[in-house]
Amino acid sequence: MNAGRRCEDPFRIVFVCTGNRARSPLAQALFETYTTGLDVSARSFGTLDVPGAPALPEAVTAGRRLGADLAAHVSRSLRDADLSQDDLVLGFEPQHVRTAVVDARANIARTFLLAELVPLLDVPVTSDDLCASARFVVSVADSRRDRMRPDPSRTISDPYGRPEKEMQRIAEEVDRLVREVVRGLFGVVASPARSAV
Repeated sequence: MNAGRRCEDPFRIVFVCTGNRARSPLAQALFETYTTGLDVSARSFGTLDVPGAPALPEAVTAGRRLGADLAAHVSRSLRDADLSQDDLVLGFEPQHVRTAVVDARANIARTFLLAELVPLLDVPVTSDDLCASARFVVSVADSRRDRMRPDPSRTISDPYGRPEKEMQRIAEEVDRLVREVVRGLFGVVASPARSAV
C-alpha cells in the first residue's frame, strides 16, 4: 500500500446519511481503514439533528464483521457543519446531497451519491501527490455526470428499523463502494477487512 505518502494538502472526505448512526459512520470507518498511511481525513454527519446518539446496534455488529469498530461512535448533525472546504462529500440518498450543498455549503461539483461516483472513477492516478491526483479525479467525475437525469437506482437504503440481515447486506454494499472509491481516488486496491465474528 502507499503507506506514509504525504500530500501538499491532505485530502478531506465527508460521508452524509440521515441519522449518522449507520451508513455514514460505517463508510467513514471503512475509508479510514483502507487509507491507513495516506494523508487523508474523513468525517461523517447526519441530516437529522440527533447529536450524541450511538451507532445503531445492527450497524455496530455489521461493522465488526467488516473490521470496522463503531462502538464508540456518536452521531453529529450537519446543522452547524461547514463542508465548503472538503474535497469530496458523499451521500447515500439524494436528500443527503441536497442538504450537504444547501445547508452545509458543500461544493456541488464535489458532492455525489456514493453509488453515483464509483462508475465515474476510471481516471488513472498518475501524480506523485496522491491528494492532488484525487482532486483531479473528482473534477473529472463531476464533468462526466448527468445532473439533469439522476439515477434513482444509485440510492443506498436507510437500514433504520430493518432486520439485522438487511443491515449486513447494506453494510457489505457500502464496504464494496468505499473500496472502489479508495481505488479510484488513490490507486490503492483495498482487500475487504473481514472479522471472524
